[in-house]
Amino acid sequence: MLGPAWNDSTPAARCDWIDLLRGWAVLVMIEVHAVNVWLRQDLLPGWLNSANGLVAPAFILCAGFGLALSVFRADGSMSPLGPAAKRLAVILLWAYALHAPGLTLADWTVFGTPEKFRELSKIDVLQCIGVSLLILQGLARCLRRPMVFAAAALVLAVGTCLAAPHLWQPGVADGWWLPIRGFINGNPDHGVTSLFPLFPWFAFAAAGAVMGVLYQHFRVLSNVNAARWSESRWLAAIAVGGGLLWLWGWLHAREALAAAAFPANAEAGSSNTTLASVAERLGWVCVIGASLGWVERHRGRWPGPNAVQAASRESLLVYVFHLYLIFGVLLVAPVRSFTGWEPHALGWPGTLALTSALIAVNLMLALAWQRVRTRPVLARRLRQSGLFALLGWFLAGGWFR
Repeated sequence: MLGPAWNDSTPAARCDWIDLLRGWAVLVMIEVHAVNVWLRQDLLPGWLNSANGLVAPAFILCAGFGLALSVFRADGSMSPLGPAAKRLAVILLWAYALHAPGLTLADWTVFGTPEKFRELSKIDVLQCIGVSLLILQGLARCLRRPMVFAAAALVLAVGTCLAAPHLWQPGVADGWWLPIRGFINGNPDHGVTSLFPLFPWFAFAAAGAVMGVLYQHFRVLSNVNAARWSESRWLAAIAVGGGLLWLWGWLHAREALAAAAFPANAEAGSSNTTLASVAERLGWVCVIGASLGWVERHRGRWPGPNAVQAASRESLLVYVFHLYLIFGVLLVAPVRSFTGWEPHALGWPGTLALTSALIAVNLMLALAWQRVRTRPVLARRLRQSGLFALLGWFLAGGWFR
């Protein structure tokens, strides 16, 4: 007997499993950056490198999933464009700010160099998410019907993966304007290597959007006062579908490598760019997300707020803060000379201690900001104070070095 949970068709008010997947993705992303910065490279095991490669796909998939649920309302209407446009603008602003020559006028003028300005053209995960959501937002508002939108998003996801290996061939997009060509592939150009070009990374956002539409259809919309599926049935379907995706991707990725389908760019093709590699990682993400949802439904509740869900709901804040903490504080020369934490110089004990501390600090920040959000006046004042402080630092900071 499957139990009452299998037949509990109460419509979902919030998607816990995607919240947990996003929360864990952003926390493990902190581990990825900490390990890549401080751990001695000869100590990095291959399995950890492969596991870390699932973080960005999960993060991007969650963004597409959330977009589908936010654009198409349960009553059949569409959400206003204004709040969505504001959110996208904030994501893209931070995406490019993280690769800016600096946070001061001095960095943009006296101390600016062509190399620093070219870094603005590097497409990282936030640029990929922002532009992917912009594309999906426009597609949704043009088509206006959830299932038609999901079908179009699925076609785009597959097409992106099929085109990617060809677009990653040497010479493709060379000579294009750098801010645009970085969305095409990750081949180096003028010293800039984009980490998350749309081909094939857009496929994870599009796949997330498809899943978001299906989740709304099966779990949110009422069919005679009940959802079509229970949450347990949905999680089982996600796990089975993810397992089949992983198996298909794993088998075909190995066949492609054995046949050397794209020998001129075999390394990139085997890691990121093929339909099989995307399917393999997408399958893993689905299985992990379903497992997190199942555990959440059956575990005992701990007292106090859920720190992982707080990190999920404040994922942009945590993402930006941990990067500035690592690269803007801990890796500056005075701090390195004081602590002795040089890049690629620590063993596992030191790296794990630093990683744990970074995760703890970011969790406390997420929980604190969640409490601040319950007081809108205080939240607005803190945002304004932060903006004034940044403006003051931009004008006055960095002139004396």
